[in-house]
Amino acid sequence: MKNLFLKLTLLVAAILFLTACETETTTSDIQEIDELKMQADQFVSVKDVSNDPVKIEFAKNLLKEQENLTPGKRIGCTLDSDVGCGSDAIAEIEEYINLSGCISYAQGNLILPIQLREFTFNYSYYVDSDTDINMDQYQFQFDSHVANIASRIAPNKIALVSADAGSMPCRERTFNTAFITYTVILGN
Repeated sequence: MKNLFLKLTLLVAAILFLTACETETTTSDIQEIDELKMQADQFVSVKDVSNDPVKIEFAKNLLKEQENLTPGKRIGCTLDSDVGCGSDAIAEIEEYINLSGCISYAQGNLILPIQLREFTFNYSYYVDSDTDINMDQYQFQFDSHVANIASRIAPNKIALVSADAGSMPCRERTFNTAFITYTVILGN
C-alpha cells in the first residue's frame, strides 16, 4: 500500500512538473509569435514600379540629389523626443530615413535599367498629454521596416531608399496608426 501511494505521489508530481514546464514554454512561444505577428502586421504591400515613367524620373532625380549630398550623420542618430503632430513629425521621420545616414543596410550598386519597388508599412505612435509625440520611442519601427525590405529583396540589395511618411493626425492622448511608403532602388 505504501509503495502504491509513493508511486501515485511521484506520478502526480511528475504531471504537475511537466504541465508547469509546458505552460512556461507555451507562454514564451506565444510572446515570440506575438512579436513576429506585430512585425508582419506592419507590412502592407509591395509594388514593382520599374515601368512607371514618373517613378523612374523620381529615381533619377533622387540619385542626382544623393550624388550632390555631402555624407553626414545625424547627431546621435535618434528621432526627436518631442515633435508636434502632422507635418513636423512627418518631416522628422523623412529626414531620419532619407538624409541622416542613421539606418544601416548593405548598400548595393545601382542596377541598370533601374529597378524600383514601393513598400508600404504602417506604424503606430502615441499623442501624449501635451499633444506631441515622443518619436524617439518609435524609431525602431523605421529601422525594422528597412531591415524587412532588405530581407524581402535579397539577394539584391538596397542601392537607395526614400521614405514618404503619410498623414499623422493629432488626436488627444491616444494611439494612432499611419502609413509610410519606401521607394527602393535595387542594387546588387
